[in-house]
Amino acid sequence: MALYINPVYGLIPLMLIAAAFILPLFSFITKKIKFFSLFTIVITFIVFILSTIIFLDVYREGKPVLYPFGGWPPPIGIAYEIDLFNALFAFFVAFIALLITIYDNWYSTTDPRIHYTFYVLLLGLLGGTFGCIYTGDIFNLFVMVEVLSLAAYALIAFYRSNRYSLEAALKYTLLGAVALSLYFVAAIVYYAAYGSLNMADIAYMARSRSSLTPFSSIFGNIVAATAIALALTLWPFTFKSALFPNHFWLPDVYSSVSPVVAACFAGFTEATAIYIVARYLYTIFGLDIVPELSQLRSVVLGALLVLGILGALVGAFMMAIQRDARRLLAYSTVNHIGFTYIALSIGFFTKSPDILRIGLMAMLLHIINHSIGKVMLFLSIGTLMKSYNLNTSDLNTLTGLGRTTPIAGTAIVVGALHLIGLPPFSGFFSKYYIYQVYLSIGQPFIAWLVVLTTAISLMGYAKLLLITFGTKPGYGKVREALQSRTVLAILMILTIAISIALYTDFYNLLIKAAESLIDYRSYIDTFSSFVNTYLSMFR
Repeated sequence: MALYINPVYGLIPLMLIAAAFILPLFSFITKKIKFFSLFTIVITFIVFILSTIIFLDVYREGKPVLYPFGGWPPPIGIAYEIDLFNALFAFFVAFIALLITIYDNWYSTTDPRIHYTFYVLLLGLLGGTFGCIYTGDIFNLFVMVEVLSLAAYALIAFYRSNRYSLEAALKYTLLGAVALSLYFVAAIVYYAAYGSLNMADIAYMARSRSSLTPFSSIFGNIVAATAIALALTLWPFTFKSALFPNHFWLPDVYSSVSPVVAACFAGFTEATAIYIVARYLYTIFGLDIVPELSQLRSVVLGALLVLGILGALVGAFMMAIQRDARRLLAYSTVNHIGFTYIALSIGFFTKSPDILRIGLMAMLLHIINHSIGKVMLFLSIGTLMKSYNLNTSDLNTLTGLGRTTPIAGTAIVVGALHLIGLPPFSGFFSKYYIYQVYLSIGQPFIAWLVVLTTAISLMGYAKLLLITFGTKPGYGKVREALQSRTVLAILMILTIAISIALYTDFYNLLIKAAESLIDYRSYIDTFSSFVNTYLSMFR
């Protein structure tokens, strides 16, 4: 039996990492930063095309696809397993990354501090991100998180003359190294307990008591082993996603890095960590796992729900007392990460697939909405800082400047209203679905907490609105760069376009994506079918 494997499935992370290594060679030919920026845009555009092809292919297949690296079949070799959820998520990340790199072609190329290594790190960050999204192997996930993290450490510390950047980088690097070490230990525990590092293989064994029994004699109590492994897995990724109380690094990072780098963090790196948590709790250790593991999963989801609620509240209150726009956006991120984990934790209350898919659809939609809104705001503030050659994002300094940059000023208003969740912007719908799904399962307290927390956050967003509606005497209008105007206009259109699309097949697409996350049978069957087909070739 022939086994056709489409090489495009494994191409994106390898291409990005290869491009990051190749890019420095061009420095022997040219030193122009514009060239390196254009190179990055071209690579990111190719990634966007490839991610679109993968998404459409998976959508047509109607089931996950599997790609074994080097031809080695899983669980012996590393495999990427792509279902509709991570295919759609990767497509969105590629689109956001493309917009950020286009904007950066204006923002960073006239900055004397920018070196070609900035683009090496940006490509490395993207390579690690896509590797995390597509992988179906626990150890390969560790490797890809390592790639992502190393690039992130260096991007935070890129402005070496800024002591705040170095302080933020030191804080994030030290804790990030601890987090990665813990996840490496978790991978060891998974392998010792289950005898495999393939996600689908472990998902199968977690639902089959007969598969677990042999390993219990090797590694003691399988439930205790899984509890240790999950704890060592979730702490690093709640740290990476800035879930309260692991958010402490975020305000320092956001307020000291380039707005372009902050947009990358808010746009896709933190969302990727949330995706990984969801993959563990809804595919690997999702529905129908053995009762002992199911109880453990409930405890974990309960803890994440509490932290999500606290994060939403703390973020909302802290927004109100900030005097710096980027620190305010950092606490806004803590607030929205909290909302996302509230949606993710719906499995604590129910095992109904119909309810779960609505909750996880709300989670995915909120990730998309938050990324669009936060990228829009960071790039708008970056436009103001660049246009007036400001080294600060102090709110008193920025007040009124939105009047002089009409597109950026409008984007700040749209972005703030979008994140508040005001109709007709799509930010309203993800919060509405979170509210509605908790009401439907008889949890009005949590539903109303979403409303209350949003109301508290209004005090913070009002400060952002003053950037556009405040007065700043003595300043004339500034002509905004084409890249800035184009990217901000696209993001503003998206906030309305998604709202309209939710009344079409886009809603059904999100539902199907959420279904694929909890559909462990298809995930396991794709793995089993591939292995059986591979073995049949040697019979």
